[in-house]
Amino acid sequence: MEERLSIHQLSLRLEQKLLLNDINLSLELGQSYSFIGESGAGKTLLTKLMVGQVPANAQLTGTIHYKTKNLQQLTPKEWQHLHGKELAYMMQNPMAMFNPFQKIKIHFIETMQSHFSYSKEQCLQKASLAMREVRLGHIDRLLESYPFELSGGMLQRIMLAILLCLDSHTIILDEPTSSLDAYNRDNILTILKRLQEQGKTIITVTHDYDLAKSLGGTIFVLYQGEIVEQGNVEEILENPKHPYTRELILGNPYERLVRNDD
Repeated sequence: MEERLSIHQLSLRLEQKLLLNDINLSLELGQSYSFIGESGAGKTLLTKLMVGQVPANAQLTGTIHYKTKNLQQLTPKEWQHLHGKELAYMMQNPMAMFNPFQKIKIHFIETMQSHFSYSKEQCLQKASLAMREVRLGHIDRLLESYPFELSGGMLQRIMLAILLCLDSHTIILDEPTSSLDAYNRDNILTILKRLQEQGKTIITVTHDYDLAKSLGGTIFVLYQGEIVEQGNVEEILENPKHPYTRELILGNPYERLVRNDD
């Protein structure tokens, strides 16, 4: 039996507003997937549901399965086991991931010790290696820093370093390059490609179509909570069939620049 993340007839309504409508997906694990669409299309909401983050008071119908598990039926203890080692999620807003009253080193230690039997020293050794991998310098100083003392770009790379320490099988990233300059963006892309080579499942929400194209795989286009187009990422970006997809791509400043250079 193939290992998949499957979504069947998923709809979500919040305060009488339909935010996701009849979503059906079957994602083979070990591959790469990108979700694109304008702000408010439902991309982030959909990927949050994949890791059990359901908005309060939401009416959710349909099912989400990860391998053989129905995610809507998991207990908190089962979710704790699944989070991190199996499923990892990197939010777009770096500050939302961190406790402002805890030093960065505590975030590494507590996250790793919730999944592995590591000593504090082992956690900090692994943290240092992962931080070097995402091209962070002055590591000792950063580990002793509080989140509010660091830039959004630094926090974004620290989040990715924490995910690298967990060695998760499926990694979901919401706008992973949004706060990064060109140099660090290219470094993150290199890391994601290495994770692909290791057989990880990479799921991205992005407005960076060049990132999606570089990662390859399958792309899904969302519009008003529905998937309106899907297929090979390069084919969709080069020759979109749906009018919304064409408008979306031509309206992207980076994509216009690339096409004009061609």
